[in-house]
Amino acid sequence: MATKKKADMPQMSMSKYKEMKTVAKKFVSQREGSELYSMGLNTFRKLANDSGAVYRIGRLVLVNTEVFEEYLETFRVWR
Repeated sequence: MATKKKADMPQMSMSKYKEMKTVAKKFVSQREGSELYSMGLNTFRKLANDSGAVYRIGRLVLVNTEVFEEYLETFRVWR
């Protein structure tokens, strides 16, 4: 199967992104979060813990995406 080049991938408008964000889950598992934010599981776990977005309920671990994204924005590089 041939891989698509970045130029061949469909672009998403900002309004479509905001619309999709409203239906997104507030809490995700660590595995879902690492896939959602395109990072490794250990990196996501560390950032989630550092952000204070982790909720532990018995053996279940959930991450609050709103808190996580707010923390993630602190790493933004302004140019």
